[in-house]
Amino acid sequence: MEPREQREQRGHFARPGGSVPSVPPVPFVPSQTDPVAAAADAFWQAYLETLPSGLRQRSYFEAFQFGAGRAMADQEAQLVLDGIKTATSDLIWHMEWNQKPRWKVGDEHIVLDGGWRPVCVIRTTELEKKRFCDVDAAFAYHYGEGDRTLAWWREHVFAWYASQCREMGMEPGQEMPLLCERFEVVYAPGRVAAI
Repeated sequence: MEPREQREQRGHFARPGGSVPSVPPVPFVPSQTDPVAAAADAFWQAYLETLPSGLRQRSYFEAFQFGAGRAMADQEAQLVLDGIKTATSDLIWHMEWNQKPRWKVGDEHIVLDGGWRPVCVIRTTELEKKRFCDVDAAFAYHYGEGDRTLAWWREHVFAWYASQCREMGMEPGQEMPLLCERFEVVYAPGRVAAI
């Protein structure tokens, strides 16, 4: 399973302000202490250098791994790079429990592989609050996992969120509120398709 929430437990690097134009630009300051953050910052700088100079004064919202564990993070990152995975979701209860700030459409994020190396920058193109039971087949397909069917999505993602509910002492159910996201890859140097 891939929901974004795992990144908070696996080390996410939030950058206040995201890429929202109304927020004053945050100057690029590379991290000197955390090698993962330093690599993410350098990757972000390389991405900014591909943009026109007027678009370079912005920050990424966060750097994160999809999923849990090295193998899953590598698999999920490859699905993103291959254009198969273009959607994800978060359990809103878990976001609130962790006091996680919400990102916005247009915010950009750095995807890390299982070795905590940056592989691409994604941009959020759509965010929608939905109950678990209201997620449709199209969203499940773009989630890009398993056989890409709604039945697979409901079974596996429910299990993921049920685990988070138990962690919070809550009862999982079909009414669980999700933040459903669609995204696009905007930067992926050296993109290599899976063989």
